[in-house]
Amino acid sequence: MPEHTRSPADDGGEPRLLYGVASDRPAPVDEATELGEPDQVADLVQALDSCAWRLRAARRDIEEYVGYCERNALPVDEPVITALTDSARQAGKRIAEQRESLLTRSEIDVNDQSTGELALRFGLATLSYVRGALEWRSAAFDQSLAVQFFDLRAQGSPRVNYERYEHNSVHQVEAQLLEILGLSPESHSVSATSSGVAAYTLVECFLLRERLRSGDHVLMAPYIYFEASEQLTTLPFIQVERAAGYSIEEIIADVVRYRPRAIFVDPLANTAQQRMIDLPGLLARLRSVVLERTTVVIDGTMLSGGLPAELLASDDAVEVLYYESASKYLQLGMDAGMAGVVAYPIELGEAFDRQRRNTGLILYRHGADLFPRYPKSFYRRRMTRIGANALRTATLLRDDHRVTDVGKVSYPGLPDHPDARIAERLPYAGGCITFLFHERERNTRDELNVLFDRVFTHARRLGVQLTKGASFGFSTPRISAADAFAEGEPPFLRLYLGDRGDQVESLAKAFAQALDDHVGQSLTDFTNDEPTRVSRIS
Repeated sequence: MPEHTRSPADDGGEPRLLYGVASDRPAPVDEATELGEPDQVADLVQALDSCAWRLRAARRDIEEYVGYCERNALPVDEPVITALTDSARQAGKRIAEQRESLLTRSEIDVNDQSTGELALRFGLATLSYVRGALEWRSAAFDQSLAVQFFDLRAQGSPRVNYERYEHNSVHQVEAQLLEILGLSPESHSVSATSSGVAAYTLVECFLLRERLRSGDHVLMAPYIYFEASEQLTTLPFIQVERAAGYSIEEIIADVVRYRPRAIFVDPLANTAQQRMIDLPGLLARLRSVVLERTTVVIDGTMLSGGLPAELLASDDAVEVLYYESASKYLQLGMDAGMAGVVAYPIELGEAFDRQRRNTGLILYRHGADLFPRYPKSFYRRRMTRIGANALRTATLLRDDHRVTDVGKVSYPGLPDHPDARIAERLPYAGGCITFLFHERERNTRDELNVLFDRVFTHARRLGVQLTKGASFGFSTPRISAADAFAEGEPPFLRLYLGDRGDQVESLAKAFAQALDDHVGQSLTDFTNDEPTRVSRIS
């Protein structure tokens, strides 16, 4: 069968056309699928298709590379070429098997989805390995009897072929991220970096060289991510102030008081209270009170891709720079590599390129090849599902007296959250809910870890997928004790809900039952009395 008529994952068996399109490229994700309207399973199949196509493209690139070497009498290590081609083919075969399983099983459970995600991680890792094994960090663009290149686009290139400067893989990621953020290439550019912290560092490097002068004031929201705060507050030649509160009035009052050259805001705070800032309202008010052009820096990690694109527009009064960690939501929770992104007005492209090049903050080829490829519609669906799962879980826990008798559940989408009106204007309010015990002395890492053990006991009994660890963005829910985000604040429980909508009720039940067990047992231990007499919750 000719290659162009086979399905994207074509290394095993007869092809199945997920989108009704015979093509060797991933089909548009918004068309009807054999699985009905796109859901997390259909999107997983689409991600597998994309990875399979990239693996095939890598094999074609190897063939073209070998052909070029043969035509130009350049040496080729045939055993290495065979091994790399076989690796790409085997990864494609595994993806094809998993894709077929997802399409043909009458019922698909969370274990099937997890297996599919493992196959996707394997495919992306193989792709990065296969391409990286032949590539050079400083590719030659001409040669005699020697090979120090892989990508044929390096040949005859007048530009510097040096990975720290730029490379094709990072250009592909940047084009994708520009689309995800809804930004026009005519007005904005983006720079992919090696991590979220690297993205912050790139912004800081730009500000120190292009915007800030000795003695300038910088205003921070009451909370910005702790590592960014640590870096910013230790700069010796500027004065950093923290806003008095999260409301527009409080921030604007401090703007008038300090006249900062730059303002740092996180639209959603990574704290137990998960406070939000009304960014559209804040930016509108800023434009009416600033006396000179002011730079606003937004860390959108917690609301990845959820802010309206027009919010990032700059003018003569306010310049907007945006960044986020791409190690979380933006890599679909694959967690195979670190990445970050910075978005800025297009006229700043040369300045940001120079700072990224000179500081080595770029997303290197290995990380760029690990980055999954998907369109904006795919990403928005996934984030909307994650946000809906978080809201549903938060609602179930808020309505369970076993939970609310002993602690407080926070999620911006809940109607009693202080920033609920801000959250309701957004497509989603993040994927994390938080919990704090009413009794402050209970909010310790040790106590939370004991509670986690009980949560896992009930999760296993109810057949619920759950992991424990830092970070978020995964398809599988994750629980952790977060205690490094706000100085002086106690640890809090953070539950990230993931993309497993059919398990929301069971996960909420496991948590409530574990909390009931935990508080009842700890009170029994404290009083040395019978559980039925000392339990505070029924």
